[in-house]
Amino acid sequence: MQQEPYDKDGFTKTIFDTKAVSIWNNAKGPVFWYAAGVPGPFYVNTEKLIGADAAERLLSAINTIVTAGGSPSEKSAAVESAVMAEYNANIPFQKIIATMIRDSRALFGDTYNVISGGERRDWFFSIPFALESGLPHIYLFKDGSVYSKENARGNILHVADLINNAASYFDKWIPILKQNGLSMVGTACVINRGFIGIDKLKEAGIATCSLRTIDQSFFDNLRTIDLIDANVHQEIDLYFKSKEDWARTYILSKPELIGKEQLDAKSKERLQSFLQNDPWNLKANDNESVFSKLVASLE
Repeated sequence: MQQEPYDKDGFTKTIFDTKAVSIWNNAKGPVFWYAAGVPGPFYVNTEKLIGADAAERLLSAINTIVTAGGSPSEKSAAVESAVMAEYNANIPFQKIIATMIRDSRALFGDTYNVISGGERRDWFFSIPFALESGLPHIYLFKDGSVYSKENARGNILHVADLINNAASYFDKWIPILKQNGLSMVGTACVINRGFIGIDKLKEAGIATCSLRTIDQSFFDNLRTIDLIDANVHQEIDLYFKSKEDWARTYILSKPELIGKEQLDAKSKERLQSFLQNDPWNLKANDNESVFSKLVASLE
């Protein structure tokens, strides 16, 4: 059932159109808050590539299956059924998998013969990748459980949705595989956000195939194909050159753009930590009075 893979511009446009990468409105806010407790002008939600409604529906189904109890084999069968039902009815979903398979084969050749995926969002992509490739799939659960209906052994390519700092790899997936006498020869992801995680994996001897890196070149590409205007491109360029200067330009003097009233509990916690710890040293360079006004405006 494979579709034709995306070309570079086609995939970039799909990322933009589906809001798999969302860009904030610097005239209205609110800013995005990252897990590291710092703000930024864009946010990555890889699963939206298959369509926001489909992603929400599939994630809800997987959550229900995983929390409902049952054996790993029962959960795996139910997850596979849910994922493939969405996949079989979704051409953009199929094109993503075709692109992943093409690029992974180009990089890794025939060095892998087993696919693994971790709970939960990895399964969006690892399951159809394995089935379309005719390879066995290993389910990795956050509780440390491992299941493969084929009792698969061999050289594993781990298929993921997103690589950021690669914490899930080193905290969960690599140790779980090792505990079961298995090893990861490489990994493929749909999107990587910067190079921190990629570099960590490289140091551990794990090569990575990523369909798209969300870095300056991604936004340059958006500008080239006229999907963002010059003002947005200029702001993103400043963010990549200096996050501190970006915050001083777009945040310090415009506290209303933080959108405190619109933030969820987790984002409010990150905002509070950012203001208390000042990780970017925004109080420096005679900005302390402006920073203090910002803090006061948000109390």
